[in-house]
Amino acid sequence: MFDKKSEYALNKHDQDSIIYISVSGHIRLTRADFSSEEEFLKWKAWSDADYHQTEKEGRSFNDNRVALDDYLDVVGAVRSAEDEFFSEFLKADAQAEEKALREKRLAALKAVLNAKQYRRVWLYLAEKKSITEIAKLEGVTKASISLSLDGAMKKISKKFAKALKNT
Repeated sequence: MFDKKSEYALNKHDQDSIIYISVSGHIRLTRADFSSEEEFLKWKAWSDADYHQTEKEGRSFNDNRVALDDYLDVVGAVRSAEDEFFSEFLKADAQAEEKALREKRLAALKAVLNAKQYRRVWLYLAEKKSITEIAKLEGVTKASISLSLDGAMKKISKKFAKALKNT
């Protein structure tokens, strides 16, 4: 990429002076600063060639580099071995906590419902069985399953009403 602020570009653009950059800024040597036109042209040609050579030497590095700014999101997404280890560790820990919470909730349900209601609620909600399917499995009428589920839901809502309001 061509740098319009490089010493080479500034010097090449201004044909009536020789420009170089010092710690105090740009210094401009004009034709009037030289004893003759030939001397100015000699040093102008030398400075153009010198800046051009310096520019060419830096080109191979600058032309072949890749700015990382465009790739920081991708590079930052690479996970280290430690990240992988702790991620798996935390995932296992979270799964254990979920399992413990699930078991605690099921125990609370079992404490509220009788065995028949618990079985029917499990079949209906967890296994997604219809009332008709549950009635056929147990050899009873659909009405008795429906009444049992309705009673179980009332017990659950009464017992856990406070907990449900907080969520």
